[in-house]
Amino acid sequence: MRGIAMRRFGFFIALICSLIVASCSNSEFYSDEEIKWTWIPYDSDLLRISGRSFEQDDHVVLSWSATSVTIAFVGTSLEAKIGTNRDLLLDVLVDGNVEVSAAYEITYADGNPVTIPIVSDLPYGEHVVTLYKKSEGFVGDWYFYGVRVFGRIPKDIVPEPAERKIEFIGNSITCGCDVVAPGFGLAFDPVNEDSYYSYAGQTGRILGAEIHTICYSGHGVYINVDGSKDELLPIAYERSGFFSTAPNWNHESWHPDAIVIGLGTNDYASNENDSAQFVNAIIAFVQKLRSYHPDAKIVLLDGPMLTGLYMEECRRALDAAKQTLENQGLNGIYRFSFEPRGDSPSYLYFHPTKIEALEDATRMSAWMRSEFGWD
Repeated sequence: MRGIAMRRFGFFIALICSLIVASCSNSEFYSDEEIKWTWIPYDSDLLRISGRSFEQDDHVVLSWSATSVTIAFVGTSLEAKIGTNRDLLLDVLVDGNVEVSAAYEITYADGNPVTIPIVSDLPYGEHVVTLYKKSEGFVGDWYFYGVRVFGRIPKDIVPEPAERKIEFIGNSITCGCDVVAPGFGLAFDPVNEDSYYSYAGQTGRILGAEIHTICYSGHGVYINVDGSKDELLPIAYERSGFFSTAPNWNHESWHPDAIVIGLGTNDYASNENDSAQFVNAIIAFVQKLRSYHPDAKIVLLDGPMLTGLYMEECRRALDAAKQTLENQGLNGIYRFSFEPRGDSPSYLYFHPTKIEALEDATRMSAWMRSEFGWD
């Protein structure tokens, strides 16, 4: 009987140990007293905000494509308090996943923010979650109030900012328009736009860089695709947000290592472009950028949508602009071209797909590593 009792006692101890191990998910044990909901406001140094932004009342406004908020925490769940002035589409990335884990669409509702359960029921432990603005500026601003985590946020796990910085200035290609569309030639739908999968977003990830994107579908440096000349990119570039009511951006607050100007597609597709004025506009814009960022490498890029005559004219114009700038004594000016994947009688092909944007990003990042001496 004594032997049976000892065996039962040993089984009981083993059972208790196994339950303890099972409860210690990710090798960390917690009790009901140790884990609770914790509110983190938008201006906390426990959050990592990337991209241009500005404060407004009790929240921060993130307007441009690819702006993001990252938080690391120890716990199981996370909620975000979010609002918008129009419509907002966000990607969610969890624990280093390179593919989007989830997506949310928020629509304006009487100006009141909503609280959204971003992740829940994760194994208790350390997690990193990024909210990423996939939609471009005119679709709507992102009002970010803060997050609530079920757990705790040790300060020593806050992600460090990337050492390399790249700024992308462009049009719908940079915004990722139609990059996740199910087919070619569809009417614009914000659901099919995703800056995360644009060539800019994918180039940034390949190079491990923090990116800022200042992009506006249909707009150019000298003339827009509809023939208008309002809200050209050199004008929009001065703002911290997309809409004209946004305050001016403080260019001293963030100096990129490289600036990629992906403009020209809309100028030439307008059918009203004047190459001489286009060249002058590019030159003036680069001169302004150089005054803001004296050490940045500046890349003049022609995109993959122009074909035939328009592509040839745009490339000649960008080459001429580069030559003129160098004759003026400006150094660190570069040229790069994406190859079109099709032809069209209108000299304008479809937006890149997600896979095509990755191919462009792979080529560009390899070129930048080689040309700039980046490891």
